[in-house]
Amino acid sequence: MIFEFNLKLFFVKIICIFFLIYQFEVIASSKLDCKEKAFYVNNVISDAKHKNLTIAKSKAEEKGRLIAFNQLLNRLTLRNKIKDSYKIDLNKMINFIKINNEANSTNRFVGSFDFCFNRDEVVKFFKRENLNFAEVFSLPISIFPIYVGPSGHVFLDEKDTWYDIWKNFLNTNDSLLKFKISSANLSLKRSIKGKEILKSNKSVLKKIIKNDSTKRILIVVLEPKLGRYGKYQLKISGKLYNESGEFDQTIYSKLRNYESFKSVTNLNKDLLLKDITELIYVFEESWKKNNFFKEGLITFVDIYIPIQKIQDWSNSLQVLNNLPYMKRLDIIGLKGDVGKVSLKFQGTNSTFFNIINEKGYKLKQVNEEFILIKK
Repeated sequence: MIFEFNLKLFFVKIICIFFLIYQFEVIASSKLDCKEKAFYVNNVISDAKHKNLTIAKSKAEEKGRLIAFNQLLNRLTLRNKIKDSYKIDLNKMINFIKINNEANSTNRFVGSFDFCFNRDEVVKFFKRENLNFAEVFSLPISIFPIYVGPSGHVFLDEKDTWYDIWKNFLNTNDSLLKFKISSANLSLKRSIKGKEILKSNKSVLKKIIKNDSTKRILIVVLEPKLGRYGKYQLKISGKLYNESGEFDQTIYSKLRNYESFKSVTNLNKDLLLKDITELIYVFEESWKKNNFFKEGLITFVDIYIPIQKIQDWSNSLQVLNNLPYMKRLDIIGLKGDVGKVSLKFQGTNSTFFNIINEKGYKLKQVNEEFILIKK
């Protein structure tokens, strides 16, 4: 009996081990297949009804594919909806579908899906339909909402309407721009003055950027004010600053008129959300246009690769070879603790630097040379 029990336990353990191995292999394969984050669309909610649950599930997946492809269009191109004239085989464009959660009744299936799109097939479609596209993620950008109200400047306050709307919006925002809502402890909050932020004080802006671990900051101001001819107005603006706290550009500016001071200070969340959506849309479109995939533009650059461990050289070569815009990589030399490569890629230096950063590396310029450094 003891032998029989242990034998059963042994087989149970073997089955569990095989299950864990299989689960690990599926996860690893998924990550390998969808190595380009820009072509991965997650958490698509879709549902369908049918008396046959298998058919209901199939229909929900089919609807999910269309939703996911629309999201992909919105993320990468200047078009946000599939045209009826498009000839699309979504099955061919998708490497795999992952079901995160599912639920069903007797005649309905509801699921949350992730879709990994095949970059080569999607790019073929973009070229065929003459759609410009970008696939480069930005470096992290801080969003700093500040409300200039009757009682003073309000910022970094979870209970503030302006801050709360931004926070909720960013939780669902899906774009090539990587935003992060600013947050701080009490000590940092007390060391920051609203007037200094509005005056574009470099040291204060650098302090916020450093605290957020980002590379740029977008100051978004909401301000009720008395305009010309006694008109009450609500001003919404967004100004972008670089890592050094220096002014880059005004992304957005808008005035909305109201009949009374009470109405201008009674914030309408729906209207503010509409303004935020518009502001981010303008920013995103500018980013896409500046980072469009340019097939005819070829750039050459030489890069030094420091070697501290044996794996540094091979890992760096693998990263560079797998970059989406890479056309050719030539090894110039390898000696001791450093190697040198020559790269040929599509796009501008700026685009290339952004891609490198997205892969966890950065390029440090020393005189006229570039050094690859792991972040």
